[in-house]
Amino acid sequence: MMDINEASTSFAAMLRKQHEALIGEIQRLLRERPFTLDQGVSRETVDAIHFEYDWESFAPVAIPLNTRSGYCGRGLRLALQYPLIPPDVDAALTEAMDNEDDDFGDELREIMTETYLAWFQAAWRDARDANRQVRGFLSVHDTIWRTDLDTGEAFREDAGRVKFF
Repeated sequence: MMDINEASTSFAAMLRKQHEALIGEIQRLLRERPFTLDQGVSRETVDAIHFEYDWESFAPVAIPLNTRSGYCGRGLRLALQYPLIPPDVDAALTEAMDNEDDDFGDELREIMTETYLAWFQAAWRDARDANRQVRGFLSVHDTIWRTDLDTGEAFREDAGRVKFF
């Protein structure tokens, strides 16, 4: 079985290979806002994008958002090469689960999450000039915590600063 360093290094390398593609996708979303929007909603109404990723696969979806009225259209899966988790790392996580090695699985997941957040925030910074009027937020699917991609600050979705629902 891989050790934690090998697994986290392999995951980071896989993300690095996708860095330019992620920057390109974020730039495209910022410039074009190519979402299927709710009836009566115009592209210009979209003043933020909520990027939400799946906890197991790290696959991100971009959801159009108006920070005053909330979500305003359907989410789009980002055009990246999937899976984002290398097969050997996925196998190590599965093996740890099968062997009930929670320490290995939890520690590796924590490192992978930190790596993913840093990777996504770096891509956001590199893509930011495409449209500085649109804000960005990142979170794990079905959680209440959001990260402001410009400041790195984490906050609860119900904190009242930005309307999500």
